[in-house]
Amino acid sequence: MNSWKKILLIVVPLMVVVAAPLVLRDSGTEGSDQAVLRLDVITPHTETLRREFGEAFADYWQKKTGESVYVNFLVPGGTSECVRVIGNGFEAARERGVSGCNIDVFFGGGAYDFAIQAKLGRFEKLRIFDTHPQLFGKNGIPATLSGETFYDPDHAWIGSVLSSFGIAYNTDLLAERGLSPPVSWDDLGDPGYVRGIALADTTKSSSVTKSFEMLVQQKIQNELALSDPAEEHADVVARGWDASMHLIQRIGANARYFTDSSAKIPRDVAQGNAVAGMCIDFYGRTTSETLKKEDGSSRLQYIMPSGGSSISVDPVAVLKGAPHPELAQAFVEFVLSREGQMLWAAAPGSLPGPRYRALRRLPIRPDLYEGETLAAMIDGEALPFEQARKFSYDRKLTGHLFSPLRTIIRVMCIDPHDEMKAAWDALIEAGFPPQATARFHDVSAVAYDRAGGPIKSTLKKSKVEAVKLMNELGSFFRENYREARRLAEEGK
Repeated sequence: MNSWKKILLIVVPLMVVVAAPLVLRDSGTEGSDQAVLRLDVITPHTETLRREFGEAFADYWQKKTGESVYVNFLVPGGTSECVRVIGNGFEAARERGVSGCNIDVFFGGGAYDFAIQAKLGRFEKLRIFDTHPQLFGKNGIPATLSGETFYDPDHAWIGSVLSSFGIAYNTDLLAERGLSPPVSWDDLGDPGYVRGIALADTTKSSSVTKSFEMLVQQKIQNELALSDPAEEHADVVARGWDASMHLIQRIGANARYFTDSSAKIPRDVAQGNAVAGMCIDFYGRTTSETLKKEDGSSRLQYIMPSGGSSISVDPVAVLKGAPHPELAQAFVEFVLSREGQMLWAAAPGSLPGPRYRALRRLPIRPDLYEGETLAAMIDGEALPFEQARKFSYDRKLTGHLFSPLRTIIRVMCIDPHDEMKAAWDALIEAGFPPQATARFHDVSAVAYDRAGGPIKSTLKKSKVEAVKLMNELGSFFRENYREARRLAEEGK
């Protein structure tokens, strides 16, 4: 029996990684059988984006080499699911004594997840730093900006496009509720949004977790800016953390649901299933683009809260042991080329630009924000490199808490959501009496020092210990919300 278990432990992950390029491939595979080469790219990107980059790279490679190539996008879900497939592939390869996961390129996601994969040695060194050094000169792509890393110091990955985080909202539904357009994260905690916020499960969406981290950063930095210089730094940070947890609770209580896919959020807001939601910029902008009327208006709008988000990147990397290493490196070079960068930003039909639909994203190359390329950008007025200077991401404050934050939001807002909503309704009805409100906002179990201490260490120990901790924290918040409801109903 033990030998069979060992065999299964090897065979099952191996079957998963071998089958992945077939099972996860795009449904539209026209041209895949006729192409001479195939490049397997795992990505959380949308179908619209995949089509643009797949066809554009195929054209580029045909003109450069005379060879046809089909870009086979593997789409298991969000970034976390991509990472899971990659991990399973490398584990299966390790059991066989070989390198790689049978996939060429990892395209899209967050810098945090790419940094972890780089530490695990799962990426090849990118040659673009040697073949195109001019991209990284004085006025080129910066290594870091306002606390965010734009490319790996060892050149294992590089940002392909800029990202920010903000709020998508439905103008029609805001008018129905008599609400003004949101301008800050705090607005989403207003009781006027009750049952009207769309959110994603942070354990399955890196982009939404990053949105919440931006919120936490802003609250902590606000406390630091307003604090007495004589006050202990640790005490101020802890107070800012608590303030951010309280706001997350209010937003969570207003949530209509927590979806598995962050891409679903702006679509639901656009369709009237939610008033507003937290999302990455391009999900909000591209959805708004699809709803544009002839006069240029759209019922879906996107805003980046002023001073409420850093400018980060969506990276691209070549996976270790890529079946087509030359093609994979060329794909990265194409994405960073003038033609590849303008796919993100220009209007459909422009040259260079997308063929079918505007992607409404901001290029990572600073040299494109001038002259004819800036004029061709739909959202060029955003001037992201200037916006980045309004918010400085301090990694020391929350960078080490990214994974714990995922879990904390789950046990504080998602798992006890029914109890949370019932307590929130009672608080609104009673006018937020002090005792009930204080009990609702008791976040002592997930205080800053606990998040970076016992919570973080327990999550790293084992899945059994992690589940036990989550059950304990979930019970803590369920009891708090039940008691807050009771106190509110009694007017206390």
